[in-house]
Amino acid sequence: MKKQKNIENENSSSKKNSVKTVKSSEKNKRNTKNNDGNKSKNNKTKISKNSNVSNEYKDSSSVKKKLLSLFKGSKTQKVNSQAVKKYKKKKAKKDKKKRIINGRFSLDILDLLIIVIITVIISCVFTGIILNFQFKKNSNLYDSNVVSDKNVQDFLNTYTEIIDNYYEEVDKDELMKAAMSGMLSFLEDNYSIYLDKTDSDELSEMLDSSYEGLGVVVAGVKIEDIYEDSPAEKAGMKVGDEIIEVNGSSISIDNYEDIDGLISLDDENIIKVLRDNKEYTFKVTADTINIPTTKKDLIKSTDGKSNIGYIELSSFSSLSFEEFQEDLLELEKDNINSLIIDLRGNSGGYLNTAYDIASLFIEKGGVIYSLENKNTIKTYKDETNTKRDYKVVVLVNSNTASAAEILTAALHDTYGAIVVGNTTYGKGKVQNIKYYEDSILKYTSAKWLRPNGECIDEVGIKPDYNVNIIIKGNTLYDLQLDKAIELLS
Repeated sequence: MKKQKNIENENSSSKKNSVKTVKSSEKNKRNTKNNDGNKSKNNKTKISKNSNVSNEYKDSSSVKKKLLSLFKGSKTQKVNSQAVKKYKKKKAKKDKKKRIINGRFSLDILDLLIIVIITVIISCVFTGIILNFQFKKNSNLYDSNVVSDKNVQDFLNTYTEIIDNYYEEVDKDELMKAAMSGMLSFLEDNYSIYLDKTDSDELSEMLDSSYEGLGVVVAGVKIEDIYEDSPAEKAGMKVGDEIIEVNGSSISIDNYEDIDGLISLDDENIIKVLRDNKEYTFKVTADTINIPTTKKDLIKSTDGKSNIGYIELSSFSSLSFEEFQEDLLELEKDNINSLIIDLRGNSGGYLNTAYDIASLFIEKGGVIYSLENKNTIKTYKDETNTKRDYKVVVLVNSNTASAAEILTAALHDTYGAIVVGNTTYGKGKVQNIKYYEDSILKYTSAKWLRPNGECIDEVGIKPDYNVNIIIKGNTLYDLQLDKAIELLS
């Protein structure tokens, strides 16, 4: 309706102009022609409007005939006025819009295929960017502030300067290891250290509770222990055997430290031992050895009326929780009414292992430990529905440290366990471990606090009963264990 109104205004203006007096007859004739042209245009406009009521009739023969009859015998003139141009432009846009709305706008298969491919590519690119950012963020690799830090740039420049211009060839790997070791030394923290391949392998063995070998524990030349189901046990070697030869090399008390280096991890080993003054030869192939971290026993109370469970835990490795839980359930099948947990000499291990073992005893919601760093203090509570209610005694000594102290404090402060032995080591810090190809970076990330809020760093945990072990001659009197049995009887 708006367009028709515009046209009608233009026609009115033309009619008004035609009434005005003009100076020449030619001008009058020109005005007459313009009026005829505008009338024709009005007719065309009305017909065009009627023909767009339904697209189905646009190309029909009846409509064509009507159009021909209307225009037959009439003279049309191109109108170059601004109003007509404006009208045509708006009409073209309107017709295009109608075609799209009425379904006349379409794409062929190739166009659709191109759109799909472009959409997939854009989606993959954005997904890749998001995942890469998230990976770097979770891996602590994404920190633009560190990368752009002036000190980091100076470090890289110094490294480059030494590699390029030092008068002798420099081992890049060793130079970088020295740099990392130097940074940790600056912290003056005994627990923040850089470990080379040898030391990192030993730490990994302890934490993973496994290693590649024969499965024997040797003191000097004498076999003190053989792991269950190990290659050494299967071959027939026994505790008490004295190793006298490994793969053709003689072994004595003077060179027993060479045993590890002489054993092949890939090929069969020929081991000669002395047993009851007789020589025996064994063929043993190395394998992956799972080092057990627990030992269990069933002890009778002093009056002989009840069973006391006993579990010795030597470290907090990745397998320790499963081993401890298995031993505990087996002892409970024997109807124990109390338990002794022996943590003497346990230097620690994984923090989450200590948490999981404590959760076997502590009631849900009970505090196990807290971590304090430079920003916050976060408290960790038991979230399981598992608990025990029988008496527990924990045995400790001066070598009970780290995760072993965390378990001791949790059982004492929250569960009510009794601690017997000597004051513990006093390691009140926890470390994060960063693994590299052949080395380990270990650094302190927080202090841990007992459930009662105390930090034991360089202080340790004082036992409820301070008891010492007595050694007379070659006999050891375990008065600490005796005291634990007495308290539980």
